[in-house]
Amino acid sequence: MENRQQVTVADNKAFPQLVSPTKEKLLLYLEINGLSKIMTPHEKDYFVETAQAYCLNPFKREIHCVPRGTGDKRVIALITGYDVYIKRAERTGKLDGYGFVTEGKSPALKTIITIYRKDWSHPFEYEVNFDEVVQRNRDGSISYMWAKMPKFMLRKVAIAQGFRLCFPDELGGMPYTADELADGMGIPNAVVEEPETPAPKAKSRTTTKKLDLTEEEKACIANTTSDKELVKVCSQLQKDKGPDYRQVIIRYYNLKKGDFK
Repeated sequence: MENRQQVTVADNKAFPQLVSPTKEKLLLYLEINGLSKIMTPHEKDYFVETAQAYCLNPFKREIHCVPRGTGDKRVIALITGYDVYIKRAERTGKLDGYGFVTEGKSPALKTIITIYRKDWSHPFEYEVNFDEVVQRNRDGSISYMWAKMPKFMLRKVAIAQGFRLCFPDELGGMPYTADELADGMGIPNAVVEEPETPAPKAKSRTTTKKLDLTEEEKACIANTTSDKELVKVCSQLQKDKGPDYRQVIIRYYNLKKGDFK
């Protein structure tokens, strides 16, 4: 069992008023990220309306969208970061701290989040069980980050689900985090692994395969929502992949780090 980590928060008077992003700014985000060409007008409206309703700025990594599939299997997921829930709860002026207790080992691992509200006489507790929320690959195996850092992933889910329930008026209806979505929903179509087509045999010279991360590992980096989380994910990848992948991981780290400046 882990000791509870108490987290204190600032007074809501320190925060400026939330500003809803304009439609032009949101459409610009879709254009810059190459999403405009692959999204329907209804999907764009869905993204714009949600971002404006909850004052979520995609340029601050507060919301992004993942279109997947075609035809009847077409879906679009709107995703936010777990840290957005904490920040929005702080803004209410009612959050008085929170903490975690983690027990057991997977698959019986569970995390209990305790959230304190200044206007409630009793703390709010919410339990998340590993076997109920763990994400899996197509072959049924546990996805990379859930296999390597189950406690960390479980706490992220506990924050998102716990804060939504504890602050229903302020956070109810907010987009989910990538860690809560159905298996694979947080990974864009562009990085979904497809069956490999056998490459033609080389006639004379032998080529050396360029080292790169798997699409799942790239998605783990892409879905980080803070510099601290990015460092943790990349450090774990470095540990697992070995020294040969050091420059590859550094390259993806630098590309993602620009989002947090």
